Amino acid sequence: MIRILLVDDQAILCQVLQNWLEKEPDLEVVGTAHDSQTAIEQVESLSPDIVLLDIQMPGMDGIAATGIICQRFPDTKVIVLSGYDSETYLSNATRAGAKGYLLKNTAAEDVANTIRSVYKGYSQMGPGLFDKMMARVSSNDGSSGQEEPSAAIDPAQLDPELPLLLDRFDGQALVEFVSRTRSSEAESQLCAGLTGYLRQHPTNLSALYLAGVLSHRNQGHTLSAFQYLRFGFKEATKQGLSMEDLLFFYREGAQLKPEDAFTWLTPVESPFDSDEGLPLLIAEAERLFGAESTTAQTLKALWRIRRLRHFSQTCLALGTQIDAVQRGFDRALTR
Repeated sequence: MIRILLVDDQAILCQVLQNWLEKEPDLEVVGTAHDSQTAIEQVESLSPDIVLLDIQMPGMDGIAATGIICQRFPDTKVIVLSGYDSETYLSNATRAGAKGYLLKNTAAEDVANTIRSVYKGYSQMGPGLFDKMMARVSSNDGSSGQEEPSAAIDPAQLDPELPLLLDRFDGQALVEFVSRTRSSEAESQLCAGLTGYLRQHPTNLSALYLAGVLSHRNQGHTLSAFQYLRFGFKEATKQGLSMEDLLFFYREGAQLKPEDAFTWLTPVESPFDSDEGLPLLIAEAERLFGAESTTAQTLKALWRIRRLRHFSQTCLALGTQIDAVQRGFDRALTR
């Protein structure tokens, strides 16, 4: 049985695809996702054999998601499903690691056969796409058969300060940079440039933060902005950033979707699931939901339980020490 994850921002297309594919006895749809971040999380939790992925989604696009999935989960193969037969999209997808590229008007039988071929280790392209790619290769200067790589995004051309900011995550420096970027034209150019940069460096935390902030501030793209920030928060957690740095992503996300952003902080074993992080969680819960809300009261109860447990452990340790001292006195008195 070939296990498949479907990824498209249009839920109805996922449902149609699922209905088609599950008519095949050897294919099983194990999950669906409607944005790139959720897709990456689903790959991690479900370990599908094949990801059928839309190339155009809000926030992180399918090319960047393909690169991350292929890098982190080499046993999972990606097939890109696109509405574009552009050789640029095709070459970017294959360069990111996609093993297949299909157009959305591909017949259901051809989609199923492509999934089987890619599962067996072959690369597959939709009808006419291979010819188009080869025509582009043959039209390149020289006859080496090598395709010219896409031009790399030079951050210095977007802004002289940007290379240093992208080199390491400094939340306060990024906030100050955004506050100095007043021109809407400059913000628009930065957004476009950062989108291209993230295709080449999809886990760069500074670029994810800036793309999230500027997408909302300049273009009003709340959904895209939130997805950049959410992925940035989770990637920053994986990269081991401090709670203080994680809060830069959270605070921006909380301005867009406060309740959804709050869930970033609450997973078990997150950096905020600690004696240092719980007071912040309680304060945020009271601010968002009210001091008497179930969420705030639950967190306060958890805080009290942890304090009691800490007190109990201290008492046990102290009791052991007292017992040792008592035994020492007893031995001294019997001499």
